[in-house]
Amino acid sequence: MTQDDVRGLVFDLDGTIIDSAPDIIQGMRLTFEQAGLDQLPSDYFPDDLHGTRDGIMRSIIADMGWQVPADFESLKTRFVQNYAALDHMNTSVYAGAQDVLEACRDAALPMGICTNKIYESAVSATHKMGIHGLFDYISGSDSWSQAKPSPVPLLETIRMLGLKPEQCLYFGDTSVDAECARDAGVRFVLHTAGYGGSSLNDTPRDFMFQRWDELLAA
Repeated sequence: MTQDDVRGLVFDLDGTIIDSAPDIIQGMRLTFEQAGLDQLPSDYFPDDLHGTRDGIMRSIIADMGWQVPADFESLKTRFVQNYAALDHMNTSVYAGAQDVLEACRDAALPMGICTNKIYESAVSATHKMGIHGLFDYISGSDSWSQAKPSPVPLLETIRMLGLKPEQCLYFGDTSVDAECARDAGVRFVLHTAGYGGSSLNDTPRDFMFQRWDELLAA
């Protein structure tokens, strides 16, 4: 990569820019308890925190050995309500991330978000974290016909920025993000301190970083 061939940046949100795991897991915990399922252990952290809302819920239910409720749609709706009520109270921007984003904005680089969060939650989170105005476009898991790891959301986000895949970098923290970037023909930048876990072992990446301040130093 050279400095001159990058025209735009697209970012995953959870586990990449913001650490939202405490609120996501608490929202799940409340939802499952209200549905009459057992309690999640206090130290529980799911292996799959990078999928869609549906995928995360099904993964936790399977992990705990519970039976999937017959009315799963109501369960999903209840989670959205519980998560919104938490109002991102335990969510934070990763140290140094906002400084990097502001530097990129100062450099007049178009920037977008491509997340598996539903659009409404993504917009709410970026407003709450004070970073909403840094992005030209936000894409959620419900913005398109497919969610990540399909390349569709990333390609559409890049199209909405008025750019081409080869002109962009995609920042993410999981194998889902890496697969999405690979199939979209976009160079992938891996945040190794996110939610990828053991799934990162074979994750293809063009660049990687652990702390956001490493990017400022570079």
